[in-house]
Amino acid sequence: MKKIAKNGVAIAIIVFVLAVLAAQSFTRVPVGSTGIMVTFGRVQDGSTLSEGLHFHLPFVQEIISLDNRVQKLELNTEAFSKDIQTISAKLAVNYRLRPEKSFSVYKTHGTMFEQNIIIPATHEVLKSVSAQYTAEELISKRAESSDKMRDELDAKLTDMGITVTDFNIIDFDFSEDFINAVEAKQVAEQLKKKAAIENETAIAQAEREKQVAIKQAEASAEQVRIEAEAQANAVKLAAEAEAFRLDSIGGNLTDLTILNTIAENWDGKLPAVLGSELSGLLDFRGLLSGGAQEGVQ
Repeated sequence: MKKIAKNGVAIAIIVFVLAVLAAQSFTRVPVGSTGIMVTFGRVQDGSTLSEGLHFHLPFVQEIISLDNRVQKLELNTEAFSKDIQTISAKLAVNYRLRPEKSFSVYKTHGTMFEQNIIIPATHEVLKSVSAQYTAEELISKRAESSDKMRDELDAKLTDMGITVTDFNIIDFDFSEDFINAVEAKQVAEQLKKKAAIENETAIAQAEREKQVAIKQAEASAEQVRIEAEAQANAVKLAAEAEAFRLDSIGGNLTDLTILNTIAENWDGKLPAVLGSELSGLLDFRGLLSGGAQEGVQ
């Protein structure tokens, strides 16, 4: 019985050891990851493993999983602008480890590739791009400078097996002196715009007043013209009426009428001297004879 018990314990120990060895012989590579086979701490060439369950020698080999999904990195860094302004920036970098390059990245940098590759490259790109813009341009052209940083960082990391999927400038901060200068400039620009608006308003008001004065002058001139024309027409009508009256009188005027009018207004005195040039002025004989003949009739 003791022998049977000892055999049972030995079998149980063997089964347990085999179970432990079996558990240690299989490693699962997660979804979206790449496995790297390591033997006694040494990376085996071409030992990239896809996602799933993989066998390896227990205590001899190890499978390291590298995540190939998009990772997010946030870091704070500083640089100088084109006009030598100190820039403090908070950046966000989204990157992805390319599966076909996982082996070379791990062989060169292990799992510290973010600290060894991505962070230093991001610092360098920020300094390179910031030096191409003034501090004010980095604010006004933030999207443009951000795109340029992303493109340069992606070009730098692509050959190393890392792809930049997105790049964002979360925050830009500048020295207090620069911020005060920007605020002063903004105030000056606002005052300038206000003065320009007020000037335009004054010009518009002056133009309106000018147009009103022109209209009033035109109306006054038209009124004068109308009155002058009316007066001229009145004078013309009066002249025409007088001319008509004189024509009417002239049509009814005869020699006898003229002589009678003269006779009626004569005071009875004859001129003291009568020359030949006055002989035709007044024919008294004719007047007397004419008057006598009228009396006979």
